[in-house]
Amino acid sequence: MNVLIVDDQLSVLNGMMSGINFSALGIHNVYTATNAADAKEIIKENKIHILLSDIEMPGENGLTLNKWVHEYDAAMLRILLTSHASFKYAQQSIKLGCFDYIIQPAPYHEIEDAMIRAISKIMSDRQQAHTYKAELLSNVVINLFSSNPANKHQSIEALNQLGYPIHSHSFIQSFIIDIYPYSKTASHTMSDMHIFGKLLDCANQHLLVPGLRALVCINRYKQFVILLFSNNDSIYTVSTEACRSFYEGICTEMGFQISSYVTAIDTLENIHATTYACHVLVQNNVAKRAGLYFSESDVINDEAASLSASIVKWTRLLDSGQFESVHENILSFINYNATIGKFNLKSLCDFHQSLTKILFVFSHKRNIDIMSLFTELYNYHDYMSSFKDIDCLKEGISFIIKAISTASEDEGSKDNIQRAIDYILNNISSDISVKDVADHVHFTPEYFSKLFKKEMGENVKNYILRIKVDAAKDLLENPNIPVNIVAAELGYSNFSHFTQMFKKHEKLTPTEYRKQKLHA
Repeated sequence: MNVLIVDDQLSVLNGMMSGINFSALGIHNVYTATNAADAKEIIKENKIHILLSDIEMPGENGLTLNKWVHEYDAAMLRILLTSHASFKYAQQSIKLGCFDYIIQPAPYHEIEDAMIRAISKIMSDRQQAHTYKAELLSNVVINLFSSNPANKHQSIEALNQLGYPIHSHSFIQSFIIDIYPYSKTASHTMSDMHIFGKLLDCANQHLLVPGLRALVCINRYKQFVILLFSNNDSIYTVSTEACRSFYEGICTEMGFQISSYVTAIDTLENIHATTYACHVLVQNNVAKRAGLYFSESDVINDEAASLSASIVKWTRLLDSGQFESVHENILSFINYNATIGKFNLKSLCDFHQSLTKILFVFSHKRNIDIMSLFTELYNYHDYMSSFKDIDCLKEGISFIIKAISTASEDEGSKDNIQRAIDYILNNISSDISVKDVADHVHFTPEYFSKLFKKEMGENVKNYILRIKVDAAKDLLENPNIPVNIVAAELGYSNFSHFTQMFKKHEKLTPTEYRKQKLHA
């Protein structure tokens, strides 16, 4: 960070040089000038980030100098110093886009504060510009993988303009980096830009040789992709050992479970087909095993796990109502076959379909509405697409079996609703919740709420409040019972809460309601 101070008084310049701790502010070089002409020469020869300039100077004054700086380098932040609190000066400074305006004599800490704010703005602008450039570059690179020739051509032109000499006959090799905590969740502990930096650092350290360049982007599966390219045969010097060193370096830097998939070397015009072969490897790693995989040498296991005997067993367990046993048995089957490598994307999809069939057939026989079992947190689409990897499948199976086991207990929904109503009436003096009622009738709160609304025409929370209000009205008609006792009798330890609840339903406070009834 470089600063230029301009003032025609040497005593002022010397005072600032000794009174302001520039090094503590992160300023590496401080230049000084006693007139505008010398200041301009310094600016032309050096990159100046902050200009600190007096206004009243002989010859060309500080305002004229600032106008010139504004035209020469608008990014330079300018702080004006003046011994006259003139509105005219302040107005001209604002028009010139100056960062700050300080009345002299000012204590050094005030000048330091202004410089700290200026430095903070410069750093913020730099970060935003870096992030924008990285995001822009990522969007450009990802289009190189497009099957649309126009998109690819446009990206090549954009990269050439950014200084990357890539063309359709450049040699390329891609590394797909699957960082599981990143691709599996919505919240991340590291920013995309931070990961970009680490990946490029590892590529520079382990992969790059003269003539070989690296680009990075994020694909639609939230996986990072490093694209190596060269316009000579230098790309062929990247050995298997170098790839392994690169992979180990990423794992060490990131500290996460990672898989890296390496494509064959080809030309950019064939990038779509080359990358597709690697994506097949990615998709078939349904167990999400960490490791380094090469599309040219790693083979997909297409030997599916045997299902017929297990399907018969699971159907029998379902029919006998042994839901916990069938759940444990299915998860054990999945874990075992995943461990010995019996699952790929196709076999996992087939397994999901077979299992879904027996679960849905069982539900149909028991008059269970499958769609009513799903919630906002886990919906029908989540379950039907859960075959993509082992963890998603186990989550889906656990959810659907638990939901079916709960729903299968309801062979007469009206009886269960009546049991719930009886429970509410018997516990009217308690602070009961929807979960309390759902637990009493052995349903999940989500399923019970849907069932109650379907049968009663209102949601269970409103029903509980309505019953409490009706009971409160009966008690309030007896003038001998204090209002706070009425609240306590209905399970409200907070009198204000009781009053708010009552007024929301009756448009009157409990006290107002009592007065109205007594004078009726």
